[in-house]
Amino acid sequence: LEVEHLKKTYTTRLGSNRVEALKDVNFTVERGEFVAIMGESGSGKTTLGRTLLHLYNPTSGKIFFDGEEINKENYRNYAKKMQIIFQDPYASLNPRMTVEDIIGEALDVHKLYSTKKERRDKIIELLKLVGLNAEQAQRYPHEFSGGQRQRIGIARALAVSPEFIVCDEPVSALDVSIQAQIINMLYDMQKNMKLTYLFIAHDLAVVCKL
Repeated sequence: LEVEHLKKTYTTRLGSNRVEALKDVNFTVERGEFVAIMGESGSGKTTLGRTLLHLYNPTSGKIFFDGEEINKENYRNYAKKMQIIFQDPYASLNPRMTVEDIIGEALDVHKLYSTKKERRDKIIELLKLVGLNAEQAQRYPHEFSGGQRQRIGIARALAVSPEFIVCDEPVSALDVSIQAQIINMLYDMQKNMKLTYLFIAHDLAVVCKL
């Protein structure tokens, strides 16, 4: 990933004020790296992560992946290669969907299966990968703890076999005892699946565990 002079400006509801969340941001992430972005709350870290994936449109600047520029016309082509793990495991999962449908939604969008059995097999495989089991596939998010919900979010991000994952403070909403489990799991996955991470955090103690 290569970022050049990235800028993101928000306009207030009344349109009278403009806030620069990102200003002339430049950095490079090499394949296979585990890079941490740190800063205080409100410093623009989440805006950066979401802008990289075009969940927010950049105001100006350039984003390259594998040497090709990502823009508003072609960003959908990179949806399989670039994914995000959201910060809040309580707000990021649709409460009306079962775990199977939450994870399977990405498989549906990208048509990554031929039969319903293949779809379910992939979902069960992903659940096992993050430490959950097949019996939990038919449950709803409110039936899980915070740590388990974040594992579901991670499985959803992995469903399309991405190469690059933005981890947007993935443990900040979790108990300290659970944080270490999630971080260790992410680290093992990065090594075993040859993933590249951009890890967003505000807590130096968390980053020191990476």
